[in-house]
Amino acid sequence: MENIREKRLEKKLETQQTVSIVVSVVLLLSLAGNVFLFLRQGTLSDEKEELETELSETVQEKRAAEASNVQLQADIETLEAKIEELGETAAKLELEIHAREERIRRLRGEVIEMDNLRAQITELEAFETKYKEVQEEKEELVAQLSTLKEKLAAEREKYTMLEERVDEAAFLRAYNICTHNYRERWLCNPVKMDVARRVDLTKVSFEINDNIFVDPGEKIVNLVITGPDGNVVNPSAETFRIEDTGDTSYYTEQRTIMYENDPVSMSFDIDHAVSLESGTYIAKVYIDGEEAGSSDFFLE
Repeated sequence: MENIREKRLEKKLETQQTVSIVVSVVLLLSLAGNVFLFLRQGTLSDEKEELETELSETVQEKRAAEASNVQLQADIETLEAKIEELGETAAKLELEIHAREERIRRLRGEVIEMDNLRAQITELEAFETKYKEVQEEKEELVAQLSTLKEKLAAEREKYTMLEERVDEAAFLRAYNICTHNYRERWLCNPVKMDVARRVDLTKVSFEINDNIFVDPGEKIVNLVITGPDGNVVNPSAETFRIEDTGDTSYYTEQRTIMYENDPVSMSFDIDHAVSLESGTYIAKVYIDGEEAGSSDFFLE
């Protein structure tokens, strides 16, 4: 029992000690709080005074700032005016810069064009030099051409003469065309007659030359006698084509011969059923349409 009591007393003492300690701690904390509050109150008073001082200074600074702000606003307006003026000036300068750039581009184009012109001038000078050379060469060639033309003219003249000779040589000719007019008598030989109304027979004879340039073969010989009135004497029913003119003509007599590049003698007898008129008559010989020769005679 005594042990229990002792334990209870010990426990009670411990509890009282604990309470005392707690109370002591609370008292200490309360004292510390009071001390802190006292100190804090003094500090707050000091801070209040400092804040009031700072507030007064801040108000003064605000007023100074407002005054400064007014000045700055005026300065800003002045600067904005200057900026606007500078903007206008800058716009003008930009336009001038664009104008100068455009002029520079134009001048560059003119420089390029001048360079091109210089190159063209150089090329033109080279062409002029070449042209002079060509002109000199041309004059030489013209002189040579003139000489050649003279030679060609001479050669052409020779060629024309040769061509004429060849043309002459390429055709057959009728030579020694003789015409005799007669008056026939019964049981008697014909008598030559020069009086037109008494002529009733005309004999025409000629010789065709030999020509190695003419192809041998059949040749058509036409004898055309034209009277003083221009008409064909004893005209045929048919016509033949004259090669030189392309005209057609009646003929007095026609005969086909076989030509073998040898001379051929021919003779035609023309009987006149009607009396002839006085005047000049023309006898023409055509071989294959080409005129080979002619002769005329006169009847009183």
